[in-house]
Amino acid sequence: MSIKPRNVIITGAGSGIGAATAQAFAATGDCVHLFDVSQERLDAVSSGMNNVTTHLIDVVDAKKVRHTIEDIEKKFGSIDVLVSNAGIFDGLAGIEQTTPELWDRIIAVNLTGAFNVIKPASEAMVRQKSGRIITISSIAATRTTPDGLSYDASKAGLEGMTRRLAVDLGSYGITANVVAPGVISTGILATSREILGDMIPDTGSDNDATNAKFLEMAVPARRAGQPSEVAATIHFLSSVGAAYINGEVIHVDGGWIAS
Repeated sequence: MSIKPRNVIITGAGSGIGAATAQAFAATGDCVHLFDVSQERLDAVSSGMNNVTTHLIDVVDAKKVRHTIEDIEKKFGSIDVLVSNAGIFDGLAGIEQTTPELWDRIIAVNLTGAFNVIKPASEAMVRQKSGRIITISSIAATRTTPDGLSYDASKAGLEGMTRRLAVDLGSYGITANVVAPGVISTGILATSREILGDMIPDTGSDNDATNAKFLEMAVPARRAGQPSEVAATIHFLSSVGAAYINGEVIHVDGGWIAS
């Protein structure tokens, strides 16, 4: 019996966890719809993939996001999985270094941007009475060091929003869960600097969590994780076997949350 490919939307798909997630879903035959702010990164990730569409889009643009998701539903017949992954990093800015402009931009992308994609995708899922919403938060929602003020706040907001989504959507056969990575080897700082420029302050360290001494002290695995390890958890949450997991935060952090 053949299994119908699912339609999977992945935001922030041009690099890091988003790119690894796209590869994981494509490898199992799903149709992946990739959103990112860089066409160059979209082209690189989608090269060699089958059943893929790419969309140059900023999740802050609610009207364009809605139009694109509605167009995907119309053309392909369903929205089966949403992976809300788009996010930027504030460079460890504390209250002293966080300007109103930096705060607004981080919240706009990380939290409001997630709402902008979840709103129309969930409407499609309600119509079809099925779906999976997987939002990428961070251990920063629970462990606030070493991360910045606005980044911590945005990730904590995602977890609160997801718990409410689980309540609102569970009766429609839709699950909403969070994957919260710890230290993962990605290029988030470089892509964030590309987007934010001088809004990211010089705090003297790009990301203390990548320091070997910090990893040895705080992470039982004694290493950074790989994007593919996070993608594997995301893929599982989209599966039939995860149908009774709803409203949860799953940490992929090498044991950091336990330390």
